[in-house]
Amino acid sequence: MMMMHMTFYWGKEVSILFDGWRTQTLMQYWASLLVLFLASVFHEYVVSIRAHIRMSYNNIHSSQENSYNSMGSPQPQAKSMLLLPTKAKTRGYVIKTAETLLFGVNALLGYLLMLAAMSYNGGVVLAIVGGLSVGFFSFRSVGNFNVVNIHHQEEDEEDLHLSADPCSSCT
Repeated sequence: MMMMHMTFYWGKEVSILFDGWRTQTLMQYWASLLVLFLASVFHEYVVSIRAHIRMSYNNIHSSQENSYNSMGSPQPQAKSMLLLPTKAKTRGYVIKTAETLLFGVNALLGYLLMLAAMSYNGGVVLAIVGGLSVGFFSFRSVGNFNVVNIHHQEEDEEDLHLSADPCSSCT
């Protein structure tokens, strides 16, 4: 039986998440670090996909709100949108459902990564932080085509907040 460490340590023998995921050899250890690194990158990818879904949802609603002229009558290009209000509602529900499912995946993955880091193995922590950093750089950093920068002018609209904390339920 392996004793659980309560301080950071370096070594190839580590128990990650559950008893069945134990590393004994250097190859098992490096494979586990690779899996954790890739899971961390995937976590950031899911966050960026959620941001794009939110932007799509906001664009649907803003296009419906902006489809009227100053007199309150529909603009010519918006008439097709007004003829199919149920399609827009259905699309909105599909988008909200997809965002909710991805939020669940994101939260689950974030908490599993946090628990893996609580193995207190230095390599595990570095693999997770490295994966989160590479994922952030690849999918959410400034200068990337996937940057999320949503600011709403109206008070009743919800801003999109993305946390850097992979364990937070707000990510």
